[in-house]
Amino acid sequence: MTSVIEIQVPFDEIKAREARVLKAKRFEQPDRTPVIPAINYRFLLPQIGVRFQDYYNDPEVMLRSQILGQKWLMENVQTDAYSITGAWVGGWTDFQNTTESSALGCPVMYPENDIPVVDESGWVRNDADLRRLEKMDFINSGLNGKQIEFRQKMIKIADKYPVRFQGGPIFYPGANPALTHTSHGPFTVSASLTGAVQMFTAMLERPDFAGELMSIVTTKIIEWLDFCWEEEKLPDRSFAWTDDLSAYLSADVWERVLLPHDLRLRQHFDWASMHMCGQTNHLLDIFANKLKINELQGFSYQVNLDRIAQIMGGKVVLLGNVSPMLIASGTPEQVKLATLKVLEKLAPCGGLIIQDGNNIAPGTPIENINAMMAASKYFGQG
Repeated sequence: MTSVIEIQVPFDEIKAREARVLKAKRFEQPDRTPVIPAINYRFLLPQIGVRFQDYYNDPEVMLRSQILGQKWLMENVQTDAYSITGAWVGGWTDFQNTTESSALGCPVMYPENDIPVVDESGWVRNDADLRRLEKMDFINSGLNGKQIEFRQKMIKIADKYPVRFQGGPIFYPGANPALTHTSHGPFTVSASLTGAVQMFTAMLERPDFAGELMSIVTTKIIEWLDFCWEEEKLPDRSFAWTDDLSAYLSADVWERVLLPHDLRLRQHFDWASMHMCGQTNHLLDIFANKLKINELQGFSYQVNLDRIAQIMGGKVVLLGNVSPMLIASGTPEQVKLATLKVLEKLAPCGGLIIQDGNNIAPGTPIENINAMMAASKYFGQG
């Protein structure tokens, strides 16, 4: 008989977290501001003693590690995370931000003790390369094809890994594992195909070439996302994407050259979450009023709190902005004070979820991560 993986968190607590988060996302007043640290598998795999090479080469190791990683997280980190299925959480074909570039011909490197990264030397240089790109099978090539294979194998072994929260029903995270139905964005994927310097240069000196490249990439992204929605039988048209590298563009270039392609992605879905690292004060108005995003996830510690409150407060769900460097190397009291600053500026607007801005570094002290929750509880009592 298969033993159940027990997560030592009461099911009633899981339901309370869910209600708290959903209230915040509806701009209602929860009992306190939710806290969900962004903890990736580069942090979690060492905690459970799994080698990166094994995780990325065996779908059963990947599924088991995701479940055990989330068990460790939920039992050790103070968080309002309430789910163990879906991207970042469990039952996910996890190849990080490499899948799209890999499926379009870019090599992927696997460091011994870290997540995979794309070799971004690039291969698209001219119109002939664009024509070759158009013909590529984006769904079945590279790591997209491997995702499909891993998903099918996870489903076959799902019954081996039943999971239960205390007092709750048994469920199977491998029963319908998520493909990577997010995107790294038209600009950032295109920069992998050309090389970052070449892409930035093209935006200024060859805007027609850059625009055609991003148009092709966007078409491929939408093709893959439609495949994911059909394959996973997803219930709604909600979508999350990022375009991190584009934070270095001016607002003028972003709006003239990139916006039409991000709009195609945005308008393909009913509800949209954008993630953007880096200093994006100059882009916030575009995100809110041109792209009309519903959520900004993991917004950077470099973002001005007064500005984002003015532009997005009460209209866009906000997750961020505590410095991950401070969380990694500061003291719990410093992290608590930084979190209180975010709460004081943004909690009155509604729609706030406290998060790092963005991505908890491996080796970060647990007491520093948990200081964000301490701040939320303290603020809520005020």
